[in-house]
Amino acid sequence: MFSISDTTIMSAMKKGTAMEGVQIRSYNQATDYHECREIFTEGMQQLINLVNRVVFPRYLWYVAITTIFAILASVKWSLWILILSLSISLVLIALLYVDIYYECWKFIKYCLRTDLADIDKTYMCNDGCHMWVAELNGKVVGMVGLLVDEKQKPGVAELQRMSVSGKCRKMGVGRKLLEQVLRHAEQCKLSKIVLSTTSAQLPAIGLYKKYGFKLAGVYPYPQKILGDLEYWLFDRQL
Repeated sequence: MFSISDTTIMSAMKKGTAMEGVQIRSYNQATDYHECREIFTEGMQQLINLVNRVVFPRYLWYVAITTIFAILASVKWSLWILILSLSISLVLIALLYVDIYYECWKFIKYCLRTDLADIDKTYMCNDGCHMWVAELNGKVVGMVGLLVDEKQKPGVAELQRMSVSGKCRKMGVGRKLLEQVLRHAEQCKLSKIVLSTTSAQLPAIGLYKKYGFKLAGVYPYPQKILGDLEYWLFDRQL
């Protein structure tokens, strides 16, 4: 599995040259294919924890209320009521986590077998489309793509697959990638960039808003059990 050594990152941070050392360049199919797929997979795995923070609080509240009633009932009737209630709650919470894990991996596998199956064909062979990688000390540490296709109106492109290695977050890598996307879009005379994300991805949402992206739509997640999770659509006029 591709990884960036802690020594490399810590050395860059101690020298205060992390941002200066990050270079944004065009994607190269021959050298970057596996690294990009692995960085994207790693980034989406982190999404599991973010989704848990959005979805779990409501269900943990239900468990707390149920447990209180079970304690009262066990005092009056039998301790087995409390034991049974706790057992059922633990099973349901475990099933919820498995469902979240499955949904995230389903999305990862969908991306890997569609646009990320042949990155060069998807992002590097059409006008306006492009994929960039962020490189630090010779290692790919981030990626972002811009896609123009028939699904969008003329002049509109979609930002996709923004991902940064976990060891390089909060180092400005995402900011440099996004700035490159905006420069490219202006050079290509695009009129608008759109993107979609989930309400759980607050760090990314904060970055998009900082660079002028506006919330354009909110849609519920298809699964009712994950009802606290939403799809947020953003756009930015150029």
